[in-house]
Amino acid sequence: MTKILNKDQIAALGIEGGWTAGLPDFVRYGDLDTLNHVNNKVYHAWFENIRVLYIRGLGVTFEEDTPVKPVVRSANIVFNAPMFQDEEYITLCRVSKLGRTSFTIDYAVWCGGSMRVTGDTVMVMVNADGTAAVPVPEALRDVMVNYDGAKTA
Repeated sequence: MTKILNKDQIAALGIEGGWTAGLPDFVRYGDLDTLNHVNNKVYHAWFENIRVLYIRGLGVTFEEDTPVKPVVRSANIVFNAPMFQDEEYITLCRVSKLGRTSFTIDYAVWCGGSMRVTGDTVMVMVNADGTAAVPVPEALRDVMVNYDGAKTA
């Protein structure tokens, strides 16, 4: 089972910013591009991985018959510094904004004492067949506001 770092464990490492979930890992050879640094598309996969682990940790499933599920509306990445093979890092996330049917998850990759990459995704809750946006369930809203500190619209 994957070991997710919680808010207190992240803060204990001296990582500032109120991050609520973290996933330690290291850069693999397959993550690299022809310039021998992490390929830009790999960060999307790292962010997706922590996002799915975080959301499943809240009790949300992604099965076909799930009545309400989150989907990605948009994804953004800002590259601050390159990363290279064998570097150890922590992918971080937190919910920063919460609307009626959507929420924003912020991400960062912390490595060697700095944020090498940051990003965010806007997630929209949809019905089972994905044809309509639906309100974020109250139980999720409570966690996002009270644990993550999400700002409400």
